Amino acid sequence: MGTHAEAADGGKGRRAGRGVALSVAFFLGLVLSLAALGAAAAVVGRLLTRWDAAFALGAAAVTAVAGIATLLAPTLRRRVPDPEIRQRGGVAGAFTYSVATITSSAGPLLLLLTVAAAVGRPIYGAVVSFAFGVGRGLPFLVLGLFAGRMGVWLERVARARRPVEIVSGLALLGLALYFVRLSTVL
Repeated sequence: MGTHAEAADGGKGRRAGRGVALSVAFFLGLVLSLAALGAAAAVVGRLLTRWDAAFALGAAAVTAVAGIATLLAPTLRRRVPDPEIRQRGGVAGAFTYSVATITSSAGPLLLLLTVAAAVGRPIYGAVVSFAFGVGRGLPFLVLGLFAGRMGVWLERVARARRPVEIVSGLALLGLALYFVRLSTVL
């Protein structure tokens, strides 16, 4: 049995509280998984101990693939169907989903992980990745907290999706060329 306040607002308060919990879980999953990934990249970098031509060419290949995938995003979205979600996952599902979607910003993430690997200090990698995660996740947190009021704004942002994909893809290809150039210097 609900309270008089819940009855008066039609349960909106409880739904809003659930939305906050889901938003916070998503944010924490994103930030914590990126911090762990940054620390892991630094450990791998420490193991490699040297930045050499082969590593630069490998980074160029991975970055070029990410850039091409970003440029081909509309085609990929048409060919890969959206998964059917039959059941809501709750707070644990929001956390897990955020961990699974950390690659949605592949270009900056690859650059960040490359720097963390080159520096080779796990604490540095964790802190830089944590900061990146906060910057990446904060818009989602704010969006989740104010979702009902932001519908119109989101429609406008959706129109800018393709230009952002093109700029990101070209930036990734430029980074790949930089890595190729770097491999000739090393």
